[in-house]
Amino acid sequence: MLSWIDSVAIAAYFAVLLFIGIRIMRRDSGHRALGSFLAADRNMGLVQTTASTAATDLGGGFSIAMGGLGFTLGISGSWLIAISGLSVIMAAFLLVPRLKLWSDRTEGLTTGDLFTARFGLTAGRIAALVVALSWFSFVGGQIVAGGKLLQVTMAIDLDWAIGLAGLVIIGYTMMGGLKAVIYTDVFQMLVLFVGIVLLLVPIGLIKVGGVSAVIAHFEANPSTASMVDWTAVELQRVVGWFLAVFPVWFISIAAMQRIIAARNAAIAQKAFIITGVPIEWPFFAIGATFVGMLARMLMPELTDPELSTPMMILTLLPAGIAGIVIAAYIAAVMSTADSCLIGPVAIFTKDFYKGVWHKDASDQTLLRVARASTLVLGIMAIVLAYWVPSVLDMILYAYTFAAAGLFFPMLALLYWPRATALGAKTSMILGGGSAVIWMLLGEPWDIAAAYLGWVVGLPSLVIASLLSAHRPDENLALFEAR
Repeated sequence: MLSWIDSVAIAAYFAVLLFIGIRIMRRDSGHRALGSFLAADRNMGLVQTTASTAATDLGGGFSIAMGGLGFTLGISGSWLIAISGLSVIMAAFLLVPRLKLWSDRTEGLTTGDLFTARFGLTAGRIAALVVALSWFSFVGGQIVAGGKLLQVTMAIDLDWAIGLAGLVIIGYTMMGGLKAVIYTDVFQMLVLFVGIVLLLVPIGLIKVGGVSAVIAHFEANPSTASMVDWTAVELQRVVGWFLAVFPVWFISIAAMQRIIAARNAAIAQKAFIITGVPIEWPFFAIGATFVGMLARMLMPELTDPELSTPMMILTLLPAGIAGIVIAAYIAAVMSTADSCLIGPVAIFTKDFYKGVWHKDASDQTLLRVARASTLVLGIMAIVLAYWVPSVLDMILYAYTFAAAGLFFPMLALLYWPRATALGAKTSMILGGGSAVIWMLLGEPWDIAAAYLGWVVGLPSLVIASLLSAHRPDENLALFEAR
């Protein structure tokens, strides 16, 4: 259990996050409030955009999971974040320029706005519903990750820990919206980098005798020699990681928000590239994996590999420093959860409340709705976290449903003018639906649900598009220069 000094450090960290939310809420009032809440004024610079993009991706799922991969696979597990880094660089060139062009021209905010602009209102509402449901599940997964971290390190009952983590996230997001999320991400990214890369890994290496001692320890036993082999992970597993991670950048609420909030396309593109290299690879890919490897050396009896990082903090670091590193991992969780929460809020406010029920709603009304929906959706996410207390399950549901339903329609929206509204809707419904059904059936014959969604979604898109004509409300010139 952490000392009182560590508990004070964590409490101070929570207080800073809430202070940022209050400060932004008071400063951005009046006519600027809605634009600040949902789009961060579309004026974020390179530092804010980069830090927020990186902090959101390196959230609780990655930071906790990478310790587990380091514990079980060794250094080759770092290729998971390397693949994410490669994916975000590809998105910088394939996604950012077109998405930013559309957003600046139309003041669009959400996936629903984008699909409505290209494929019409019905397709836009289906896309909004798919992405909102999937990322709402992702919020629950991040809250579970934060709760488990607090449970292990502070000896808090898991139910109380989940509630505490969730309420802090709801608090500053409800007050400051996307701008608060981005500014807290800058702070969180700094804490995360210091805690993991500059503190936990070096202190752990000093404890075991350096990198050479790590290599010698694992190579001494043939059963663990693969732990220091960069090529130990199977090619099939690497391909599976790529197919799971790469599509997420094209359908991610968090990625869309950062592109929209950036001052211009050049800043957004640079932010994505820097996130990929050097932040994700090599700093965090190797650093987070090394934490798990060090845990394998110091506590090989650990039964749950995903607890390797919290247990390393508890047993290795001195009072005060341990609190800082715990704050770093809480930062990882919150930086992802807040982005995933504000995304469904924007979709509900813009695509459903204004788009369906109250088309003439004023900005002041929409701001009140956005804050109220942040509270309601946040509480619902906490309840969902109690029902499905598994980080991996929650993230799996979110990724599978969104990737299978939206990835191919999004690519078609960006690069295939022949795609029709019927093709997009068919692909979203059949691709996403088949993946979820397959997952609920337990993925028979070990066929991953995401693969089935792709196998169904891509042909559905192509066949339905080729057999149908464009509707009058489709915009085939959405990305053409004016």
